Amino acid sequence: MLKKLFFTCFLGLIAPMANAEKATVLVQESAPLEITSYTNRYKSPDRVGDGTVIHRAQVQNVSNQPVEAYGLGFYIFDAFNRDMGRPFVGYAMNQVMVDASDEPGWEQRASSAFLFQHHGHGLAYVAIVRFKDGSIWRADNSAITKQLEDFELLLDGETSN
Repeated sequence: MLKKLFFTCFLGLIAPMANAEKATVLVQESAPLEITSYTNRYKSPDRVGDGTVIHRAQVQNVSNQPVEAYGLGFYIFDAFNRDMGRPFVGYAMNQVMVDASDEPGWEQRASSAFLFQHHGHGLAYVAIVRFKDGSIWRADNSAITKQLEDFELLLDGETSN
């Protein structure tokens, strides 16, 4: 009986890992915020619809001035390694002092979000930052695009196997 209970608990822990959605943070050396952790998951619809993709992140202010607001960008890919459309940008109107952290979260209502379930893959990056002095930092879109293209080539390699 104890063996059966242990085996059931073990499967309960390992099964979600086998079918978990994946999360990747894009490299941005000049960004004033660092994404120190990023997770995502599919959320079933409350009543009707396709469900949503939940994004959770932790960011740290690595700049030398306070942040007044910021936006994180997300690209998502479905269980078939297909791009699920335009990037989603989640905005946080949270002040983040120098060396401090924040833990924002967003719910993305993507078309056919259910296709993200179990095997989806999300990419996160810092899109835009407003500092306390009113200045604005924006992501280098060409660097983001290059990383996105490289990522899609990796996905194409997975698909052709």
